[in-house]
Amino acid sequence: MKEFLEKLFRIQFVKFCIVGGLGLVTDMVVFSLIKNIFSVESRVLLNIIPLFGYIAAVSQNYLINHFWTFGEEMYGKKLSTKKYTGFFIVSLFALLPRYIVFNSILGHYGTRGLYPHLANFVGILVGTVFNFLGSKFFVFKRDRK
Repeated sequence: MKEFLEKLFRIQFVKFCIVGGLGLVTDMVVFSLIKNIFSVESRVLLNIIPLFGYIAAVSQNYLINHFWTFGEEMYGKKLSTKKYTGFFIVSLFALLPRYIVFNSILGHYGTRGLYPHLANFVGILVGTVFNFLGSKFFVFKRDRK
C-alpha cells in the first residue's frame, strides 16, 4: 500500500507540473505582452503586472487540475466556487516565495533586458512546490467517508 501511495504521489506531481507548465506559459505570455506592449521598466509596475498572468494561470490550472491531476479524488464532483477559492488561496500563499525570489533576482541583476523574465520564471518554479503541496493536501484531498 505504501508503494502504491508513493507512486500515486509521484504521478500526481508529474501531472501537476505539466499543468503548471501550461500555467507557466500562460503566465509568461500575459506578463510579456503587458511588459512589452507598455514598455514597462519601472520596478513598481514590474511587481504589479505578474498578477495578471498569475490570475489567468490560476484559473486555467484549477480547471485542468480538477479534471486531470486530481481527477480520481474529484470523480463525480462538480467544479465549485469553494474549491476554486481554496485553490486560489493556496496559490496566493505560493506567491510569497515567488515574489521573494523575483525581487531577489531583480535586486541583484536589475530590471533591464531579460532579467525581469528570468526573475518571473524562477519565481514561478519556486512557487510550484508550495502550490502542489497545498493543492494535494488542502484543496483536492479525497473526502473521508
